[in-house]
Amino acid sequence: MEEKSSVAKVLAIVPGLAVMIGTLFLLRTYVEPWMKDAVVFGQKGWLVQVLSLNYILLSIIAGIIYRNVFFGGKIPDWAEAGFRTTRLFIKSGVIMLGCLYTLQKLAKVGSIAILLISTFVFGTVFFVIWYGKRIGMERSMIGVMGASCGVCGVSAAVATAPGVNAKPSEVALAIATILGFGIMTMFISPFIGKALSMSDYQFGAWVGTGILNSGQVLATCLAFNPTFAPGTAVAYGEIWNVVRVISIPFVVFIITTWACKAEAAESCSTGSQMSLGKVFKDRFPIFVIGFFGMTALSSLGWLGAEGSNTLHLMREVMSWIFGIGLVGQGAYIDFRELRRAGGKPLRVGLVAGTLKYVVALIVIMLFVSKDASF
Repeated sequence: MEEKSSVAKVLAIVPGLAVMIGTLFLLRTYVEPWMKDAVVFGQKGWLVQVLSLNYILLSIIAGIIYRNVFFGGKIPDWAEAGFRTTRLFIKSGVIMLGCLYTLQKLAKVGSIAILLISTFVFGTVFFVIWYGKRIGMERSMIGVMGASCGVCGVSAAVATAPGVNAKPSEVALAIATILGFGIMTMFISPFIGKALSMSDYQFGAWVGTGILNSGQVLATCLAFNPTFAPGTAVAYGEIWNVVRVISIPFVVFIITTWACKAEAAESCSTGSQMSLGKVFKDRFPIFVIGFFGMTALSSLGWLGAEGSNTLHLMREVMSWIFGIGLVGQGAYIDFRELRRAGGKPLRVGLVAGTLKYVVALIVIMLFVSKDASF
């Protein structure tokens, strides 16, 4: 019976997964090549060159259309198990991205990333706490919004919720707000980057710092430059993103400690009274270990030299893994939820998100060189 149950669970994944794979296949095989040749406003390839459309953005758009048009706002039961593999695909892709780096190069660029990310992450958290209190937002809502805006949206909100006793509806509102802001920045950032003649290094640093959701950082970098290789936007953006993800336990600890001190001592739940060590143990994102493990293999030369068939194959597989995952990610963007994320959470999210996005752009343009030896 147990074996049959396991087989049934695997089979349940197939329909939704087949939709995601089939969608990506059509986009990469037919739609993207057509866009490169299509003449719009008298210019060949206008859709790609001007709108920066490629299979990555189209994957997310396709997922959004599935959820909000064909699925009527809810992923149907027959596809739900398959679409739930979205996070697995994204995290597996991030692990594989480790092959783009060596430990020596990661340390060089990572030191800059740590400085910038730490400043923006914790600066945003404290700003949200201050602004949320000023406009009278609930303490639990402030907690999940602080984590969402400070770190990386979904994962940070979910990790922080128990420590501030946030209701599921508050977590959903925080996530919807962050995703809504991210959709906007995801589409306008490539235009801004190209208009300012930003290098891949600058663009990756900016997006990895300024966009609030991890999956959208990835998609935006690939919209700017869809190449998987050292020295590209996605290679730099993911360094910043990984550093940001690692900060989750520290952010959870700070917000939980703030929430506990803000309440009467007897109203603090035992879940709120955590040591930093316990929070780090419980909340550390395990897939990051896989990312550094892949980087270690690359540093030892066990994945082949740059330009080898092995690395070429890995990067091709990566492009498919991320594309499939991003179709699924788009399917979790529900416009009805975004409309419900109004009021104070929306105000906090827009103000904090815009401030982080704009200030990050200014800092990158002023202090980060176009060139980077990577």
